[in-house]
Amino acid sequence: MAKKPSKTPPAPVAVEPVTKNKRGKKGARVETEEEKKARLANRAKVTSTSSWTGKLPHTLLHENCQKRKWNKVEYDMKKIGDTGMLAIAVLSFTDPKTKETLTVRMNDPTYDKKSGKGILTPQETPMEARHMAATVALCRIASNSNMHMTLPPNHRKLWYDLVDFRKKLLKENPGLAPRLFDPEPFKTLVADRKHKEVKEKERATKQQQAEKIQKAPTVITSVSAKSAPAAKNIVLKKRNAGPFDKRIIRFPQKVWDNATFVDFKESSRNLIELSLKSHIDWSSKKYEGNDDRQLLKNKLVSLGFREPHVKEALLYKDPLSFLLFNLPEDDLPSFFQKRQEDTKMRIEIASLPLKTQNMVSRLMESGVSYAEALYALECNNFDESEAAGKLTAKLSAQPQEPVSEISPEESMDIWTQELESLQSIYTQSIEVLNEEKTCYTIKLIDEFSLKLKVYKTKNYPCSLPGLVVSTFDKKLKLPNYIKQIILTKLIDYISESGLLGDMLIYHAYEWLQENIAGIIDNPGSLLPESTANRHGVDRDGATRTGKGKSRKGKGAVSRPLTSNEIEKLKSDYRERTCSKRFASMMKQRSQLPAWKIQDAIVDLIRNNDVVLITGETGSGKSTQVVQFVLDYLMSKEDDFGNTKIICTQPRRISAIGLAERVSEERCTDCGTEVGYMIRGVNKTKPSTRIKFMTTGVLVRILQSSRDFLANTIVFIDEVHERSIDTDLIVILLKNLKGKVPGLKIVLMSATVNVDIFKKYFGQLGSCHIEGRTFPIQDHYLEEILETLDFKIKRRNNGYNDFQDDDEMNENGSNELKPGADSNFFRSGQINYDLISSLTVHIHEKLNLEGNDGSIVIFLPGVGEINTCCRNIKSSRESQNFVVLPLHSALTPDAQKSVFKRFPGKRKIVVSTNIAETSITIDDCVATIDSGRVKTMFYDAKTNTTRLVETFVSKAEAKQRRGRAGRVRAGHSYKLFSKTRYEEMPAQPTAEIKRVPLESLYLSVKSMGIKDVVAFLGSGLDPPPLDALKKSEQLLTTSGLLSEEDNLLTELGKFIGLMPVMDHKHGKLLIYSIIFGCTDFGVNTVAVLSIGGSPFIVTQENRDEIKKICQQYSSSGDLLAYVEVVRRYLSLEDGASRRKFMGENHLSFNKMKEITSSRAQLLSILKDIGFVPMSYSMGSSDYLNRNGNNTEIIKCILTGAFYPQVARIQHPDQKFINTSAGAIEKDPEARMIKYWIRNEEYINQLYGLAKDSEVTNTSLPATQAFLHPSSIFFSTKNDDVSELAGLHEMLSSEKPEKGGSGQNVLKASFAVFNSSHSTNKLYLRDITPTSTLALLLFGGAIKYDLQGTEHSPGIVVDNWLPVRTWCKNGVLLKELRTLLDNVIKQKLEQPEYNTSQESTHSGDDVLTIVEEIVKTESSNY
Repeated sequence: MAKKPSKTPPAPVAVEPVTKNKRGKKGARVETEEEKKARLANRAKVTSTSSWTGKLPHTLLHENCQKRKWNKVEYDMKKIGDTGMLAIAVLSFTDPKTKETLTVRMNDPTYDKKSGKGILTPQETPMEARHMAATVALCRIASNSNMHMTLPPNHRKLWYDLVDFRKKLLKENPGLAPRLFDPEPFKTLVADRKHKEVKEKERATKQQQAEKIQKAPTVITSVSAKSAPAAKNIVLKKRNAGPFDKRIIRFPQKVWDNATFVDFKESSRNLIELSLKSHIDWSSKKYEGNDDRQLLKNKLVSLGFREPHVKEALLYKDPLSFLLFNLPEDDLPSFFQKRQEDTKMRIEIASLPLKTQNMVSRLMESGVSYAEALYALECNNFDESEAAGKLTAKLSAQPQEPVSEISPEESMDIWTQELESLQSIYTQSIEVLNEEKTCYTIKLIDEFSLKLKVYKTKNYPCSLPGLVVSTFDKKLKLPNYIKQIILTKLIDYISESGLLGDMLIYHAYEWLQENIAGIIDNPGSLLPESTANRHGVDRDGATRTGKGKSRKGKGAVSRPLTSNEIEKLKSDYRERTCSKRFASMMKQRSQLPAWKIQDAIVDLIRNNDVVLITGETGSGKSTQVVQFVLDYLMSKEDDFGNTKIICTQPRRISAIGLAERVSEERCTDCGTEVGYMIRGVNKTKPSTRIKFMTTGVLVRILQSSRDFLANTIVFIDEVHERSIDTDLIVILLKNLKGKVPGLKIVLMSATVNVDIFKKYFGQLGSCHIEGRTFPIQDHYLEEILETLDFKIKRRNNGYNDFQDDDEMNENGSNELKPGADSNFFRSGQINYDLISSLTVHIHEKLNLEGNDGSIVIFLPGVGEINTCCRNIKSSRESQNFVVLPLHSALTPDAQKSVFKRFPGKRKIVVSTNIAETSITIDDCVATIDSGRVKTMFYDAKTNTTRLVETFVSKAEAKQRRGRAGRVRAGHSYKLFSKTRYEEMPAQPTAEIKRVPLESLYLSVKSMGIKDVVAFLGSGLDPPPLDALKKSEQLLTTSGLLSEEDNLLTELGKFIGLMPVMDHKHGKLLIYSIIFGCTDFGVNTVAVLSIGGSPFIVTQENRDEIKKICQQYSSSGDLLAYVEVVRRYLSLEDGASRRKFMGENHLSFNKMKEITSSRAQLLSILKDIGFVPMSYSMGSSDYLNRNGNNTEIIKCILTGAFYPQVARIQHPDQKFINTSAGAIEKDPEARMIKYWIRNEEYINQLYGLAKDSEVTNTSLPATQAFLHPSSIFFSTKNDDVSELAGLHEMLSSEKPEKGGSGQNVLKASFAVFNSSHSTNKLYLRDITPTSTLALLLFGGAIKYDLQGTEHSPGIVVDNWLPVRTWCKNGVLLKELRTLLDNVIKQKLEQPEYNTSQESTHSGDDVLTIVEEIVKTESSNY
């Protein structure tokens, strides 16, 4: 069918202008050319391209909202200074039923309030800002869609940035990410609103219930006319809001609601209180200042304490603790009184009849206890009046006997006459309480409901009546001890006045009216004078024998040799020098470069007190120089015993290797003329002339005896490595120069700046020894890339792709040829394909030269080594290679294999920097240097360490280069450009500048140096001041430095005596001995000394190792390590040990080191007298009485490692229904949060004066995460593990230890050995612990006084709130002080009987602590 022609023919297309309305509606205005150009220009501006023809973000967002039936999108536009416009898309939805409009603002989710920056940046025009805001909104509601494919390029990049942020947020905060990127924001808004309403209802219900609960009665503190107006509630004085120490953050109520709660059983509290009262020495707590402390007095009075008690308390250092400890519970101000929520809920079932209960309650009004009232009733046939009389008579200083016998009728007549007389005088004040008229009350002070209650006794008035002074009002309370004081003084008055035998109630009443106000206002001293001036029980008769005060390490100073021994040494030396073996060795030695300048070296040392010798690799400086000096002394000066030679090495392996090599060259056995001293091993004799030792051993020797260096030549080798101990030795030797007779200092290094040491020491002799290395040819990255014609494949065009045409030259469509100074190589990234290709190239080149030498590749870490080995093994020449990894975690056999020869194969060793200096591979002819190294750096602000990968220094690069020219000409291939090499630092960062300094600080302090900062500041490279201050702060927190005078505490002095590098290990040993876990302490410190884990961990076996740890202990990572080691050490024969090591992936080197450390630690403890000289592992039941008590062990670890404690925040409890009923589910591992002390907050706090207010710029705690190696870390399906655990719970048989394979942290706190920061802050070597352990052994305790009505609890170490009754806090505080004194006395005077059991007077305090921990452990 033909198409019907239109009525009006269309105009030619060429001249038809474009209209705005694409549908061609009538009346549409025709767009001009200028408008078209403007529109296209705007589009180009928005899209950053002139070729974009798709839809714009605003249009896409509008369409998306229309599909969802949302309202029209609006924009909140803001002008940001002169930088441009910023917009926020505002989405809205109107509920068709309720007609309510919900609104959601699509803010930039990346915006940081502190920095004021986010992904969105201000745009030039509102139009551009609007489209950017639309893109943000689109991404937030449709991030899982492919809508980004329809966006312009610049908006697509914004989308990709937001997606990256979302992925990162999912890892860091999985709960927040879904809320920020929510496809249904309005549904979430409604759900949040409902959840909030439910919470509000719950809060309102709780508040209503709280209001129904009877409030605590008001305690009467004063009834005097001047201080007590008519209103009853005025007795509570308004509290001053100012805290005692303002340096405490004000925790909001929500934090207190979620804080850990702790309470004691009544028996435990009484046990602590009785023990403290019998031991506490108040005279030692007297305040010795001169100020009147008026401000403190006003604050205490404002809290509600009686002024006389405050005056007494101000005589002591800590007035608030004094008051809380000595005041009876019912006389505490309401701010400190115990509330129902301050105790654990306990249900009591009454066993007495109701009538008896009521009688007991009425008698308790006199101030006696429940037990006393019941006993009085039982003794008087449950006659309440007679029981009241007996309780009253009991208060008399003299036993009250009846004056004379009186008949019941006569007694009743006198009673009735007296009552009628009183009623006529005090008509409105008397109330008869029973029909028999044998009990009545008389008002004393109506304003406070105070009354005198009188009971008729059988022999009244010849015997005392029952008297009770009380309020008899639930809203007002007179403290029980004041009631007893009032009655005691009243009875004394009756006795002294001879009133007994006549009507005495009137006189008693008159006396009360005159005296009761004064007694209430000032009830007397809290401490009797005898108690206040009494010295503690532990100090009575204690005679200081001086034991322990001058303890220093024994064996440091060698005894002088006898003349016979010297003659024998001379004859042995002559015989050796004439032997053929010695001549052969001399011939070998003469080939070394150092031999040529032997005389010059000896003369230099003879004529100078300080000498610096530098030498190239292979020059013989480490092995020969010490021999040159010894040969000169013996052959020229006939010195066979006067002068000693010490040579320090930075590593154990170097000290052992050099001692063995020098012994071999001198034709003697190692340990005779030449020996070594390392931690745990002393292979020397009194006749040893050359002693190789680690730098740490020399530091510990100098710490105890500087006379050790008399007539000694000290060689410090590898001084360029700048370890902490090396720097400390250099400082010490400089200070000892000229003060110790015969001391000479010789510094030796391969590469060092001579001018630095000349400037530091002043006069310094120096010489240089040329190397024996063969020529080495350097090949930098420019040459390597050109020679290999190396190319990389172009990455797929994705949003993550980044290309820089200036840095990469395109060669073909899919390949790029990188430049040596491209971003990739300059940033230090490693290309394993390049290493593999280079290895093949070197192999082929060496084959052409007929060279069978090995290749050594230097990489930064174990992960990189494993990847590189796999890559080389898959190369085209892999069949001709033997690829061997080399790092410290390998077994000894695996390490030894790098020294083997493999005929017909090329040996490729892929190593960390261990092959730089510690291990020499003789057949190495080529090295490949990645130029990267991993170094541990310490951040003093956060108190964490971070393993940072950086470029090596020039000195390190030179050392790696030198490995290639030891036996023949070599090649050094560097995977960095010449330009990059020139930018490298000359020397590596000194260790003293990048590690924690607590142990160094303690070592220096133990040497008697007062100003540690100034002392260390005089070194070659002064450590960072902030790191030193942090060390000082941590040692103070740990109780090793005094906060007042910055001197070592007693505990600090004792730890300073022990040559352990870490102060935490010293505390662990001391606490273990004190609390009867000696073997555990020694084993644990031995394990910690090797870094913690005793296993050989690889990527393949790490899950199996975690299972092994779970089998041996479910109580924590560290306890599992110690148990595995203990099992190994309990095996006696070597075959069983080797089998156990293999089955459990234990490291032979580590086990050997642990065994050595155990022996050394026991020797140290015996040496300083902390354990008996006859002690051996397991030999004393007393010293290991708590060896299997996990709760005591946790306390020990808490005390040793604090402040390395994490607060565990558990999610809300959930329950599942079973056939046995509802059972609580274990919390999901991923829902548990860990909070540790925020060091930035602590640093800020320590920087403030005591009277300064804390501005909460940072939170007291920061979040941390469990390291995946922990047995408590789980990525398994929680439902599956939960069912497995439930099956075990419901099964009739008890599961084996560790059988479930799933450990859940249910404790409130966890101790960690170390924290490392990578992408997260990880905690390692976790041990769960209790709140009680933290309070007994953790940081300082302070009382929170910020509450408006009641003290919410205590604050540990200024950062950790703990909900508890303040009385518990003060008892713990005083118990800790007492415990510290006992520890001090036991260590000063360790007294053991023949059975190695302690006979110390402080043992009862330890028994109490152990009993409390045992009793209370079931509660936490």
